[in-house]
Amino acid sequence: MFKFRKTFSAGDFSEDAFDAEEFKKALDAWLAPMHLQSSRPFLIGWYNQQREITADGTQRIEGPDDGVAYAVYSVPGYLDVVIEHFARERPSTGFVDGATDAILAQLRQALPAELEPQVVNTDEGPPYYHVQTIGNVCAEDEHIEAKDIANDGDDWEEDLSDRLEETRDPKMWGSESEMLRKIFGVNVHPTWGGWYAYRALIVLRQGTQASLQKPEPMAFLATEDKKRILAEYNLRHQLCVWRDLSDSHPPEKRYSPEEYFFFTETSPDKRRRFLEMKASLMTAVPAPRWPSA
Repeated sequence: MFKFRKTFSAGDFSEDAFDAEEFKKALDAWLAPMHLQSSRPFLIGWYNQQREITADGTQRIEGPDDGVAYAVYSVPGYLDVVIEHFARERPSTGFVDGATDAILAQLRQALPAELEPQVVNTDEGPPYYHVQTIGNVCAEDEHIEAKDIANDGDDWEEDLSDRLEETRDPKMWGSESEMLRKIFGVNVHPTWGGWYAYRALIVLRQGTQASLQKPEPMAFLATEDKKRILAEYNLRHQLCVWRDLSDSHPPEKRYSPEEYFFFTETSPDKRRRFLEMKASLMTAVPAPRWPSA
């Protein structure tokens, strides 16, 4: 038997009787102050099998098929964590990944060594993993593809492809009609819609649970919402309207206006200037949010 370190207070586990759901409770309690959440537990074999089907086995997770893994994603409020990290460390680049890496370094220390944990920032690499596949196999979110939406005879898919071909810049997309017309799929969360971002993968090579039941794929969106989301995602991605589950999406379940502008800003200089301005408003440098050892 071994205990989680005291930052993980969910209880006792043995390698032969690992409880993935109880571990998730402890993990979520540790992550919550940083506006991070963990996915449902999934088996390494589920993910690797799906990658064999969809991508010739690329981006596999190394480990036993019955090894348990979790994705970690940020939710609204994570910008505050990024700002606080900037105020402490004053990095010149990698503002978001730097904040994530600092959290993951603490998480590696907190996780029980007996489980042989691997913790990876999925925005960096190598190794690289396909987070949309992860979200799909553990039923954390719903994956939407145009080909999977029933054709009601309204030619919406053809119409959308026509609009994409008319508006996409060949200098960016190339001149091939197939690429100009391609409708890209996207994952959507039942609570957050598209207002979340995968940040990390946790693999427990000695945390095995062959009895873990594979969930059915998430399916909560109405057909018209799927069409709207795909259209917005492909035509006007940067406006982030696609991230709303519906016209009445709760404001508290989306990014703040500041988060919207920061996370869609592609200029590192503008991001840094924003963080400098936010840090200048602080009366003291904030302590890290992760639980103390």
